[in-house]
Order: sequence, then structure tokens, then C-alpha cells
Amino acid sequence: MDDLFNTAPILVKQPKRYFVDRSEYFCYNRQGQQIAHIDEVGLNAGMQALRLLADSAENFGRKLMVNDASHRPRLMIEKEWSLWTASTVISVPNGPPIGYIDQDFKLFKAGFRLLDPYKQHIGTIKGDFWGFDFQILDAREHEVAKVNRHVADLGEYFTDADTYVLWQRYPNLPEPLKTLVVASGITVDLVLAEGRK
Repeated sequence: MDDLFNTAPILVKQPKRYFVDRSEYFCYNRQGQQIAHIDEVGLNAGMQALRLLADSAENFGRKLMVNDASHRPRLMIEKEWSLWTASTVISVPNGPPIGYIDQDFKLFKAGFRLLDPYKQHIGTIKGDFWGFDFQILDAREHEVAKVNRHVADLGEYFTDADTYVLWQRYPNLPEPLKTLVVASGITVDLVLAEGRK
């Protein structure tokens, strides 16, 4: 069975949702086998109702648990509440941060900074004008991965479902860059699209 951290490419897909504001993702390998399930944790009915009533829930905080295909917790992805630019903490479950993916304000383009646990810069995510293609670069500006957003099919067009493909160029990236690259396939959507109405 493929492991989330040693699979390329990784297809990140949201289930089709209607009138539900709860974050959930599934990850698949090239053969279509599920390798991870990501689900929002700690979300109560009151917060769900507040999100549905709000004009936009994109600034709300969200906490996701990444479980592998054997239902073992592997990562926590926590997007903090934000007004302008979001900070996302990547950590081991019930453990210290592995690193951070901080939204970087760029005029007309989506961008992020990849930071180690001490907030030292170790990479960058650069998006295009439309928010469909993202380059992931290391600290030396060398491309180590890509994230591409797929156009929704007709069945997804009127839902909040999105699909991304994470293409990793190198299987042996050093930590924490390797884990942050894997988390990028989820974080890009979590920050840029999740909760928008």
C-alpha cells in the first residue's frame, strides 16, 4: 500500500457537498487507491451554523486531521483565524509543529512561504493569476514540486468540491520541507478556496 509521504502524484479531492461547511479531503495514488483521509476535527454544531450564516467563512480557523489508509493519524493541519493573510501550522498529532505554511500577500497572485518550526524560510509556493497552477520552490528557488487545480466536472460545478494534483519531483527531500510539500496539496485549497461563497 502506498504511503502518503512516498507517493507521486497525489490526487487531492473533496467530496461533493451541498450546504455543508465542514472541511474534508481524500487523497489517492495514480491507480486511484485511497492513501489518506483528511477530516475537520473539533467542529461543533454552533460553529457550523455560524459558517453557514456568514457571508463568507474563508477567514475562519479550521483544524484538520490527516489519517493514512490504515486510519492512523499522521498529521495535523491547522489554519488559524485570519483577517488578511492566513498562517497554517503543520504538526504531528498532539505534538510540536513540523513547520508553517504562511500566506504571502502578492498582488494578483497567490503565494505562500514555507517555514521550519523556528519560522526560518525553507521554501515558497508561487501561484498563477488564476490560482490553478502552483510551483513549490526550495530556499534556493529550485522547483521541487507542483500543485495543479483541475477544472470541476459537471457534477462538481455547482458544489464546493475541488480537485488538486500534487506532483513531487524528488522523493527524498529533507525534512521538514518534504512534509510541508505534502501538506501543500491540501493547504492551498484550505486557504484560498475553502469557505468562500
